Amino acid sequence: MFSTLFQATGFKRALDLFEAGRLEEGKALLKSLQEEFLAVCEENEALKRQLSEVAEVLDLAEKVQFDGQKYWLNDEDERRGPFCQVCYDRDGLLVHLHRRENHWECQSCHGLYMIPREAPATDRKKPRLRTNLKKTVPLFFERELG
Repeated sequence: MFSTLFQATGFKRALDLFEAGRLEEGKALLKSLQEEFLAVCEENEALKRQLSEVAEVLDLAEKVQFDGQKYWLNDEDERRGPFCQVCYDRDGLLVHLHRRENHWECQSCHGLYMIPREAPATDRKKPRLRTNLKKTVPLFFERELG
């Protein structure tokens, strides 16, 4: 008893041709089936490569962080970058930015990114909470019924 797959692919027909003594027709059918099989194998390998590339892109997308101006790559415990926002958004490429005196520059698209100036030490103080409130104001007032 032959399986449906066996019959569907033409192997049963090839077997029938060989059993009937029609060897040349059987060989031609087997050659055709072999070519079809090789084409399916090539397509399968191409799909595996595409799937692998998509998995890599998704993995990379989880590690890339945008700071509002440029991208950084958080790989395990290491932060790498910065990378060009234009090149990543347009082409999906992480292109390192080169640091200049007051900016970063992309060698690919020639985009410029400002390096933020550090605030003077006096400006970096944490805001203090006021703790000397005189009187609190209730949010709700109770009204006497009567």
